[in-house]
Formats: sequence, structure tokens, C-alpha cells
Amino acid sequence: MYPPRVSVVIPTRNSEKYLTEALDSILGQTFTDFELLIVDDNSTDGTLDLIRGYEDARIKVLKGPGKGLAAALNFAFREARGEFIARMDADDIAEATRLGKQVAFLDEHLDVGVCGTKFQQFMDGDAIHHHMENVRYADMLMGCYIAHPTAMLRRQLFVENNLFYDESMRFSEDYDLWTRAIRVTKLGNVQEILLRYRRHNESASIAHMDEMHRLDVGVKLRMIGYLVGDLSPADVELVTTMLTGGSGNEAAELDMLAKLMASIKRPDLCSPLELASVFHQIKPLPQDDFVRLCKDVIREIPIFIISFNHLTYLQASIAYFEQAGFKNIHIIDNASSYPPLVEYLRASPHRVHYMGVNYKHTVLFDSLKFKEIVDSKYFVLTDPDVLPVDECPFEFLYAFLDVLLSHPAKNKIGFSLKLDDLPDHYELKENVLKWEGRFYEKVKEHGALKIYDAPVDTTFALYRPRKEWRTSDFFSAFRMAYPYEARHLPWYRDLSRLTDEELFYRSLDQGSSNWNGTMSAEQLHKKYGTGVAPDANADQSKDLDAQAALTGKFSDTFQRRRVGELRGYFLNGRWPLLNLLTVPGESICTTLYVFGKIPLMSKITDSQHHTHRLFGIIPIWKKDKEDIE
Repeated sequence: MYPPRVSVVIPTRNSEKYLTEALDSILGQTFTDFELLIVDDNSTDGTLDLIRGYEDARIKVLKGPGKGLAAALNFAFREARGEFIARMDADDIAEATRLGKQVAFLDEHLDVGVCGTKFQQFMDGDAIHHHMENVRYADMLMGCYIAHPTAMLRRQLFVENNLFYDESMRFSEDYDLWTRAIRVTKLGNVQEILLRYRRHNESASIAHMDEMHRLDVGVKLRMIGYLVGDLSPADVELVTTMLTGGSGNEAAELDMLAKLMASIKRPDLCSPLELASVFHQIKPLPQDDFVRLCKDVIREIPIFIISFNHLTYLQASIAYFEQAGFKNIHIIDNASSYPPLVEYLRASPHRVHYMGVNYKHTVLFDSLKFKEIVDSKYFVLTDPDVLPVDECPFEFLYAFLDVLLSHPAKNKIGFSLKLDDLPDHYELKENVLKWEGRFYEKVKEHGALKIYDAPVDTTFALYRPRKEWRTSDFFSAFRMAYPYEARHLPWYRDLSRLTDEELFYRSLDQGSSNWNGTMSAEQLHKKYGTGVAPDANADQSKDLDAQAALTGKFSDTFQRRRVGELRGYFLNGRWPLLNLLTVPGESICTTLYVFGKIPLMSKITDSQHHTHRLFGIIPIWKKDKEDIE
């Protein structure tokens, strides 16, 4: 008999009060290939009688060792037979799709060894806990971002690396385990609420808060010790003060942070800047100290400017960066053919990357040429037609980096775009105001600065390395407020009086920009859902749509494109229809999705096999690569 794919482990001790709801939520899962191990630690109430009332062959009751939660879980983990082990508490409620969605996530992310989910507490409040999709070492230094009752892990990985709970820890045993596991595997979270967490006065997180906090600090000290080497008793005392945000000698703390950053032995786990971000979040560094710590990084940040048949904008952008003192400037040219631009690029003193085809605005992420930089370095990416306003300080990257390090949930930060001086002769002005205006509603304070919680595409942004992104959302970003503003130069031209350069550009434009006048105001309103323009001719718009359909312009409606890591067909260029997502790692998993959400078929390729799974879960074909080749 084949072992189950999942072993669900529920520890119990006098748990009859809420156990029925927990068991029903597991036994009612849409994914059914699991065993349910209930490890009971000497219950004296009706817990065991309640369990015996269930007639389900998947249930197996284990007598625990009677030495606490950590020992009970270790015992159950050693008895488990499943490929995955799923944790569950006796007082929580799992959503019906929880196990299936976590199995699918682990099947698609073969480099992830521990998978949690978002969850919502109930009884004492209704807060939703939004844990990031990609959990980094630095995140775990800030707190435990894998919720214990939501966790699913790869059993064999934990056995091979002797990853078991520390039985001497009465609390925070899960936090300690995950921080050791992240040394050998990635941690992740399904971005859906798949568990309801019952929070009440008997919960350990409430009843033993002070002791848990003390144990958490000990876990963080061990994490830093593993990262940089042994800490002396004096170092431990000072770092403890820094981790808890206590008052101390600021000069000594800054020297200690600089020492820790210089001593990192595993930069693949945590870069110096990530470590700096931890302490900067706990206790913000004074600006001068922050600049001193980060100046070497700022100096080396590459500036990538995307170029395609626009010389005037590119010249203005290059001149600005040169004036600001930037040295590491790169021009990525998307197979331009405008003769004056071609000559300018040939004479440029900066590095020019000539692309054989027009990758459009996602060239930095679509071309493998830049993968090493994108995955491992902080970098700036901008279109050539974005220029900071005169009031913007040349040292803007210090402010950008300050905000980015203080908000690790965001992937990038860019300029806000100036809107209050758009010329009346720009016929798309109202569309711009309606579309862009919505991005400046969510205002946050960052010291004396204001920032907006708003998406950024490739307009202009400072990115953290892709391996450090906390979410797969490419647009997850902040925009800085004044004086960190920029102008989008195409909004300032007169579309009725285009230059030869602009006419040349429009003749070859493949739709990478919607503000160059190739789309009418009515079409833009329709595309972006910004309402009907006052002078819109609805009948004419319908006629145009009908004509496009009759002439077979399939791609106008069903566009083949790429959004982040998702590629395939999109309805009107926005809504995913049929898409492929490839996740590289030790193995490669390619999944065909319907509507960008529903996994239809997965192909997992490792060094020995090709495996196909229906709906990302059901194995339907497996073949040795040698047999195929």
C-alpha cells in the first residue's frame, strides 16, 4: 500500500472542548490522500472518547511521551509516513481546501521545504495575519512568519537534516525549528487564508507572553550567531539591547552593527543590507549613520535605462544621472533603428546592452543576460522618459533605500509622478489624472517624509534583489512624495504637433506605452476602467470593436504577453486566461493555469525524472529522463 502524501499531526491534551470542529475540518478536506495522527499526551477529559466516536480509517491515535508539546510533535513526526507533514492544533479550523492548496504550492516550489498560509483569528478579534510569500532569513529575525498550526513541511528533508523540535523549549519551539530549517531550505506561505486560528485566554501566545518574548530573543541571538560566528558575552548583551529596541550607547550600537555586517559568513542567507534593515526597523538609524553604513552600496548600484527609438528622452535622462554623480549607468537598447539614436549609442561612454529583439519594458526580467544582477543586487530600472523635478535632491537613492529597508514587504520604491502641471493641450490629460490620481490615496509617514502605498511598473524604481522579494507581485511598491517627484515626459507634448522623432517612434511602437497617442481617449478609459470621457462616442467605439472582431484581430483582445513570472494569454492584456508559470530550483516545475489561479497541469523535471500532475496534485505520468532521451 502506498504511503499517503500527507500526514496531518494534531497534538491533544484535554482538548475535547474544541476538538470536534478541528477534526471535522480536516476530515472534510477536498484533498483526501492523508493520514491523521492524533498524539495524545495523557488526556483526562473526554478527548479520547470523542476521537473513538469517529469511524474513519485515516485516523490513528498515538500515545504521547508525556513530556510536553515539542516531545509529542517529535514523536508524531517519527511515526508519520507521508511525503509531507501538516501541523494542526486541536482548537483551530482548517478551510476545506487547505491541504490541497499547500500540496500544490510545495509541488510547484520544489526549493521550499516549509509552507504556511495566511490565517484569520477568531473569538478574540478577527485580525487577518498576512505573512509574506517568500520568507527570508532577515524576516525571521523580525519574528516568526510561519504560523505553527498552518505549517506543512517535507518530512524527508527534516529527517535527513535532523530537524526536530528542541524539547527543552516550553514555548517558541516552532520559531526555533523554522530558523534552523531556513539554513537548508526556503520557507514560504500560500497567499490565501486557509486556517481560522482560535485565540482565547488559554492560548499560549496570551497566557505566557513574557516567557515567549524572552525565548524569541534567544532564538534571534542564535540566528545572528550562526550568521556571523560566535558572539562574546559582551556582544550578546549589546545585541540583545539592539534587538529589543532598548536605550543604549548609540555609537557602540552603530559600531556593533557595522561589525556584524562585515562578519556575515552566509550572505546567501542574509545580505549585509538585509541585516541592517532588521535593526533599522527596530530602531531607525540617524540619517548620517544610515548614509555612512550604506554609501558603498549606493555607489555601486547599477542604473538601467530602457531605450527604444527615443533619443531626446534618453539624452535628458543620461544627462541627469551624470549630473547627479552616478557612474554605473547601463543603457538597454531594444533593437532601436532610429538613425540619430543609433549614432548616439555608438559614441556613448556608458555600457550599452544591444538586444536582438524588442523585449519592451520588461527586458531586464525577461532576458537571462541580466539574471545574476537582478537576483543578487539592488538596482534601479527606469524608462528613458521619466525625469525627476528640479526640487528633487540628487541624493534621492539614500531616501529610497532608507524606506525600502524599513518596509521589507515591498519589492521596490519609486518616484511619485507630478500631475498638477499637465498642459491643457495634452488631449489625454483627463485620462492620466483619473488613472494616476488613484495611486496617491494611501499615504504613510516615514519620519518627516510622506510615501504612498501604490504600484510601480518600470517607470522608475529602486529594486531589492529578486531573491529577496517577499511576494511574487511585481508591482508591490511605494512611491515617494514631494520633493521626490518626477515628470513623465510624454504627458507634456502636443500630440497634434509631433516631431520627426516621435513620428518615427509611433510608426514602430508595439504597444509598450499607452500614452503616446496611438490609443484614443475613449479606448484608454475603457481599458483602465476610468469612466467614460465626456466627449466619448459610444457608438463609434462599438463600431471599432466590431470591426476589429470581423477583421480577425484576435491579439487585440487575447494578448500574448508576460506579467512578472506569468506568461501566456491575457484578456485585453490585463486578465489572465491561459498561462504558464515556471519555477526554477533544484528541480523545475512548469504549471499551466486557467485564469492565472487554477492549476490544470504541472510538469516537474529533476535530474532523473519527468513527472506530470493533474490539477497540480494528482500524479498521472512519471518517466525516467533516460528512458525519454
